[in-house]
Amino acid sequence: MDIDLTTKPSYYPTCISTTCPKREHCLHAWAWQHRDPKVWLVDVLNPDFTAEDGNCKYFYDDQPQRYARGFENFQKRMYPGQYKSFMYACVARFGRNPYFMRRRGETPLPPSEQAFIRQVLKQVGAPDDLEFDAYEDRINWDGK
Repeated sequence: MDIDLTTKPSYYPTCISTTCPKREHCLHAWAWQHRDPKVWLVDVLNPDFTAEDGNCKYFYDDQPQRYARGFENFQKRMYPGQYKSFMYACVARFGRNPYFMRRRGETPLPPSEQAFIRQVLKQVGAPDDLEFDAYEDRINWDGK
């Protein structure tokens, strides 16, 4: 798998397991194999907490996931009361400035945040066919 090294967060935890059956597609194992040899300190997941049976809770798949960018078009297709309720729920979850950064598309939305937004849209009775402004495939380093 070709993973862009520039997208990896600094101090990303690595996994040193050599027997895990999911090692080949785990981002933590990848991070260990591609660690910077000039860095003298590396974060390593405690082997006592990793699972060798393939059911490790720290397994993060190396396959790109679909991220969304922006949802400025949502407001145009919602009633004012719906949008107000939607915005308040999102601000409560993300914070005011981070909400607007997500809305404008400055912060990419991982699958978990897209699911949250879809859930809120459903709760406020917004149209079912609302789409985010854009989509892109990215590595999901935090597994969410």
